[in-house]
This record gives sequence, structure tokens and C-alpha cells, in this order.
Amino acid sequence: MTGFNENRRLELWVTYVRWFAVAFGALALVLEPSYPNDGTEALAWLLIGLLGLGNLTIWGTLARVRDERALQRLGAISFALDGIIVMGLVWAFAYETPYVAWAILFLLPMEGALRYRLAGALGAAAVVALFFIPQSARVADLNGARFDISTYVFVVGMATLIAGVAGTMAENWHQQHLAYMKQSLALAEVDRLKDRFLAVTSHEIRGPLTAIIAGIDTVNKRGDRLTPDQRTRMLEMVSTQGQQLARLVDDLLLTSELQERKLALHPEWTDLTATIDQAIQAASSKRRAHQLELFVDPLSCVIDKSRFVQIVRNLVENAYKYTPERTRVAVTASAAGDGIDLVVADEGPGIPADHREQLFDAFSRINETAAGREGVGLGLYVVSQLVGTMGGQIDLTSSTNGTSFAIHIPCKTMAGGGRRLGLVADEGAAI
Repeated sequence: MTGFNENRRLELWVTYVRWFAVAFGALALVLEPSYPNDGTEALAWLLIGLLGLGNLTIWGTLARVRDERALQRLGAISFALDGIIVMGLVWAFAYETPYVAWAILFLLPMEGALRYRLAGALGAAAVVALFFIPQSARVADLNGARFDISTYVFVVGMATLIAGVAGTMAENWHQQHLAYMKQSLALAEVDRLKDRFLAVTSHEIRGPLTAIIAGIDTVNKRGDRLTPDQRTRMLEMVSTQGQQLARLVDDLLLTSELQERKLALHPEWTDLTATIDQAIQAASSKRRAHQLELFVDPLSCVIDKSRFVQIVRNLVENAYKYTPERTRVAVTASAAGDGIDLVVADEGPGIPADHREQLFDAFSRINETAAGREGVGLGLYVVSQLVGTMGGQIDLTSSTNGTSFAIHIPCKTMAGGGRRLGLVADEGAAI
């Protein structure tokens, strides 16, 4: 919409210039001491009249234009009108000192630059070069002289020079304008993300902190009245909430490193089964009676273990949060060509098509989760950024029958021990 408003404002200012040209042209015709014949005078007045009538029509039409395509068509018509009027006046006043008449031809490459930048300016200069061939022949015929090739070269050269200068300036202005617009959009997005960050993280931090403080106060003030089991459960709750806060801080720090391009990977030989087990355990607090299935090939691979744990953990937590209880969540990891394939699939309601485009944006959440209003919307953003940093790719498949995230990460692999296959109980032990 901003571009439309700017182009509309340009057309409006050009109409003001035309009104000045109509007034100035009429005054010049009135002050003209003599014409070679009545036909020349009539043609001059006809051209000025057409300019005024055409400008009035353009002015009225401009007020009713509401879309960019219609405005572009109106601009092209306006440019064509200006070209016809300018070349018509130069043709009509060929009997005058030609250096005065053809000087207004230079308006065309300047207007072309104003409208269409360098391409428009050079196109207008080409039209001037073509028009000036019959114009020079007519001047030579009226003066009983030969075709003045030096004048032709000078006029066409000047038109081309003006087109090059004006067009280059217009191109530079356009690029700066695009850069400023991009910067403005980026700043607006940063401001939006800041507001989103403050709103969401304050909620996500307040919940665990409140639980931790309440748990510690309970143990501190009523410890002598708590049974050993109650004390153990209270401390486990505090530990779980503390771990949730630690993961939130990890995701926030990782997001900052990713946005500042300061993330450094530390790949090393890692046991794939043990790494996935660690990620599953880290995500266990979000599990709500889900049926978890693991299918992991016995592999050792060269990856950044901590970052890979974050990828698996975030995908599994996402599956837990957005799927109903007692539904299936399957994690599959296997060797594939030059690396490993990781697939996390669930049996949830799927991701709406209109949400998939922004799914991997920072601080983006699909809707209220099945577990309540939780998550800062960094999980899938962190996954996508880490996978990209590792040189991998991520594919999403989603329908009403469930969602599947398929990730390929290139890395060195080596066959390991036994295959991890089966269900995982809530305690984290394989069945």
C-alpha cells in the first residue's frame, strides 16, 4: 500500500506540472509574433488543448483509482500523452530556431527516469532518437538545407546522456528507498518480537518461579509436618520447574546467538541411542499419558550432542503439547546416505494450512496447547535454525491424522550396538 500511495502522489504532482505547461504554452502561443501559416497555429493550439483536456481526464481518473494495476495503466497512458504532446510541439515549431524547439525533447527521458528509472529513461531516449530522424529531415526541408548529421548526433547524444544520468539517479534512489523500507520493516518486526517476547516470557517465567518459591517456602516453613513422600514430591516439583526455567533460558540464549550469527557447533563422535534417550528424558515433563515409541538404529555419529538433544527435545515436547492424551508419538532415527534421518510423528489434529508458513518463526505458536497456555514459541524456530546451521533440511507433513517432522542432518556415521526399538514408559524405561 505504501508503494501505491507514493506512485499515486507522483501522478498527482505530474498533473500539476502539466497544468503549468498548459498555462505556459498558451502564453507562449499568444506571444508568438507570427506563424508560417494558419495550419501551424491551429496545430499548436490543438496540442495545448489536448494537453489540458488529457490532464483534466487523468486528474479526474486518478481520484477514482484504487489498485496498483489500474494506477500503472494510468501512468503509462499519461507518459504516452506527454510524449505525443512534446513531439507534436517540436514538429509544429520546426520552422523556429530548432535549438529552442527540440530542447523540450529532453523532458521525455527525465520523465521516463521518474516513472520507470533507468529502463524508462533509456527507452525514452531511444524514442527521441527515432523521432529526431524525420524531425531533422523536416527542418532541413523547411530551410532548404541538407540533413544536419552533427545536430542529430548532438541531440541524440544529449538525450542519452540525460537519460543515463537521470536513470542512474532514479535507480540509486529506488535502491535506497527499498533499503530504507526493508530496514523499517525489520525494525517493526523487532519491535513486534520484543513486545511478544516480553508478554510471553513474563508469563512463562512467572509460572515456574511461583511454583519454585511456593515449594521452597512450603518445605522451609512446614518441613516438620511433611511426610517423607510429600517432601520428595515437593522437591521433585521444584526440580522440574527449575529444569523448565533452565531450558527456557537455553532456548533464549540460543535464539540470541542465532540472530547474532554467533552460534558455534562442536561436533564429536556421539552415541545416537544415548543422545535420543537424553532428549526424551528432558521432554518427559510435558508428557501426558502419551504412547511413546522409539525406533533408533545403533549408530555413532559426528554431531554436536547438546544441539541435537535440543532438536529432539523440542520436537517431542511440541508433539506432546499439541496432541491429545494417550495418542501415539513416534521417534525414528536411522542412517541415511551421508548422514542421519530423524522423524518425529504424532497422531494429533494436524497443523492448519494457514499456520504452516509462520510455523518456524520466532515466538510463533499455533494456538492454545492441549496442556494449557504454555511455551514461548521458540521450539520449532530453534529446531529449524539448528538444522540449517548443521547443513540439514527439515520437511513437514501434516493432515487431520497427525503431523510428521522429517529431518536429515549430514554427518559421519558408524554402526554401533543394539537397535533401540519399542515403547517407552513414563519413567523412561523401554518396554
